[in-house]
Amino acid sequence: MVRALIRKAGKRAIDLGIVRPSRRFARVGRAIRDVSGHVAAVSRLVDSERTFLANGRASRYDKATRASIVERFRRIDQGIDIKTTPTDGLFLAEALLSVESAGAIVECGCYNGGSTAKLSILAELTGRHLFVFDSFEGLPDVDDYNRYDLHARRSLRWVRARSWTAGQYAAPLDVVKANVEKYGVLSRCTFVKGWFSETLHERLPPQIAFAFTDVDLPSSARECLLHIWPRLSERGAFFSHDIAYIKVLQEFNDEHLWKDVFRDHPPIFFGAGYGMGDSSPHLGFAVKGRVTAEYMKSLTFDKRS
Repeated sequence: MVRALIRKAGKRAIDLGIVRPSRRFARVGRAIRDVSGHVAAVSRLVDSERTFLANGRASRYDKATRASIVERFRRIDQGIDIKTTPTDGLFLAEALLSVESAGAIVECGCYNGGSTAKLSILAELTGRHLFVFDSFEGLPDVDDYNRYDLHARRSLRWVRARSWTAGQYAAPLDVVKANVEKYGVLSRCTFVKGWFSETLHERLPPQIAFAFTDVDLPSSARECLLHIWPRLSERGAFFSHDIAYIKVLQEFNDEHLWKDVFRDHPPIFFGAGYGMGDSSPHLGFAVKGRVTAEYMKSLTFDKRS
């Protein structure tokens, strides 16, 4: 794969020969930076896969089981338009295979079903059921506050070019189900169609071990936390794919929410503002309850001594 990327860069550089020298050098520089970024990403993914496999030595989910997960996840990444990174999927897998908590898996915001397919595979392995909540109509109507969020790792120009709009990321339910049936385990899934404000309160399972939300809007992120956290089991994990966005973090750390609604001490949100590394810049998580540092570490990815 790395060699292919280098060949691609070489071809692009040759093609640039017809451009005036001043522009040619600039475009060659951009091409080299692009390929360097791709090579670095591939290298990080290879290292992540090796680490995930090595973790099987101290897990009841051994190396052979994990190798199957890696292969199936690769097919999902290649076959479905997915907004999470391959490394995101491995982070989620490691945490879900390691969590020591009773209950179901919940996903809020599934787009085309790529992450859903991955979670359904993990649900099958761990003997859990996956509840998938989405409007299947894209984002809801967006007010001025929710239209933009500030990204802790990106410029204002990057943010403004990616404003949220109603209907964005829409994917029909039948498309999502077809993708999960092809790449995952459809029988492990229950799909709940509708806006979070109308569905979560009544349709969430009573006990949740693991939640993954990828909902973009600050108001939606708050809605998910508001309903999921009270049903999250002790030692359960709440993962968010919006952890690099500042308004989302403000909602997650709202004093009124924790003091007056949850009547609980706010947890550590690992990855806040940064993510779980360059290959998972939007991913973070919190653990419910008074748990040890060792347990929280057990849900993270790199367990090498």
